[in-house]
Amino acid sequence: MRERGHLLGAFAAMIFVGASWGANVPVSKVMLDHFDLIPMSVIRTIMAAASLAILLVLIEGVAALRIDVGIRRFILLGLMMSSFFIVYTLGIQYSNPITAAAVQVAGPLVSAVTVRLVTGLRFDPGFPVALGLTLLGGAILASSTLAGSGAVTFGGGEIVVLLSNTLWTLYSLKAQAWFDRASQLHRTYVATLSALGWTAVLGISLLALGWARSPLAVADPWVWTQLAAIAVLASGLGGYFWNVGASRLGVAVASLWVNLVPFFAVLWSIAYGFMPNAYQIVGGLVALSGVVYMQWRKLDAVRH
Repeated sequence: MRERGHLLGAFAAMIFVGASWGANVPVSKVMLDHFDLIPMSVIRTIMAAASLAILLVLIEGVAALRIDVGIRRFILLGLMMSSFFIVYTLGIQYSNPITAAAVQVAGPLVSAVTVRLVTGLRFDPGFPVALGLTLLGGAILASSTLAGSGAVTFGGGEIVVLLSNTLWTLYSLKAQAWFDRASQLHRTYVATLSALGWTAVLGISLLALGWARSPLAVADPWVWTQLAAIAVLASGLGGYFWNVGASRLGVAVASLWVNLVPFFAVLWSIAYGFMPNAYQIVGGLVALSGVVYMQWRKLDAVRH
């Protein structure tokens, strides 16, 4: 019973990840019309680190703010996380939001291969079937751009978005392996703080050279509200709940839940005036069925 509750908590955490990261796709695309990529990443990381620090103090106390992972690991964790944030957002900048969301359905394939190469772990039972269903869902989602009435767009950034899963998987593996008994919230905070250092150095350098616009030039309160929401929910809490799911399910299985991102991305797009078509609805449901099947197999194994 305790193990079952442990898994159900992981499932709830990953649903939050799917919802928050799904919102990240259309919102980031909109934000890139107002901010340059690197300065925007700096602001997002500051907001994410601040929200995680406040939450950490409230739950675990001020002492939990300490950095006890070692300087080398601290630097490398931030490098992997910040590299993912920048590469992922760069992919969104040069892609169509719907196709960018759709190609992420193949993210578990990239993650599974990365895990296999790094750790040598075998795929869990039921993984091939679940992966097939989620890839089918992604194919249906992608086909909507071909059969829809709008212009067919493929900017090339979609491939960058997909390959960025390698960086996130490497970060996830090390975030679980490089700490002793730290909470998942503490691990996320430490990595985000290090990522802030990397992005801040890069952002300040670009601003000093005149190669980027200052984000402070943006005065629209609506824009800042959107940026703050996505920074806290996706970059901050989304990263925390991802670590919770990855620690309980394993990185390869948790990566299957990334297939909920296209589904939620379509739902969030409605708020921005984009109505989903039948392909997007069916594709999202098929992708969801892959996740449900995988978790059913895992729960069934726990019962027996």
